[in-house]
Amino acid sequence: MQIEILKELVRNLAGKNADIIVDVLKDKKDVNEFKIAEKLKLTINQTRNILYKLSANEIVSFIRKKDKKKGWYIYYWTLNIQKSIARFIILKKKEISEMRNLISSYENRHFYFCPNCSIELNEENSLLHNFVCPECGKLLQFDTHEKKVQELRHKIESAEQQLKKAEEEFSKIGEEKIKEFEKTKERIKRKKAKLRKKVKQKKAEKQKLKKKKPKEKKAKKIKKAKEQKHKKQKKTKKIKGKTKRKR
Repeated sequence: MQIEILKELVRNLAGKNADIIVDVLKDKKDVNEFKIAEKLKLTINQTRNILYKLSANEIVSFIRKKDKKKGWYIYYWTLNIQKSIARFIILKKKEISEMRNLISSYENRHFYFCPNCSIELNEENSLLHNFVCPECGKLLQFDTHEKKVQELRHKIESAEQQLKKAEEEFSKIGEEKIKEFEKTKERIKRKKAKLRKKVKQKKAEKQKLKKKKPKEKKAKKIKKAKEQKHKKQKKTKKIKGKTKRKR
């Protein structure tokens, strides 16, 4: 249903053949404009015209990057599904309102038509022309617009069903976004907890090292003292040995 909504919207805004763009951009991000043109089988300028029309209505968004080899900018396009469905809802409501106003006009005002020229005139204009067709001179006939009113009511019914489905889709996306937001929140929490754990571990390690250092220093001092004592003892032994030999 989502694709149907998007395609109808794109057709209304950018023309009949532009709806293929939905298939090209759906579930993708930052699509190269040259690839889009290739899929649409259009020139890059024709493709850009379609994309600019859609961008003006916030259906698509873009980023641009400079090609290092060629030196020009290439545009990368993304379909804004939530904004697109919101736009569809606005336009559909407007369409329903216009059709209701038209029914009200047909039911509350009188219209006359020429069966020969298919010209339709309201009551004021019909009076000005004495209920005679200004084109062929034939007598104008009263038009009840029963068929048109029935057609419009069917269209309103169909449009209201589409509107309901679009609103459901929009709320689904909203719920999904909330879920995504909650998930990202959880991920951030987990990352923060891990970082806190690492920081605590590093602090604990530093404290251990601080405690070890004085002990190590003491051990080193004792070792040095022993070594020095041992050297002194060796020296004294050598001196005693020499004095004995002299005697």
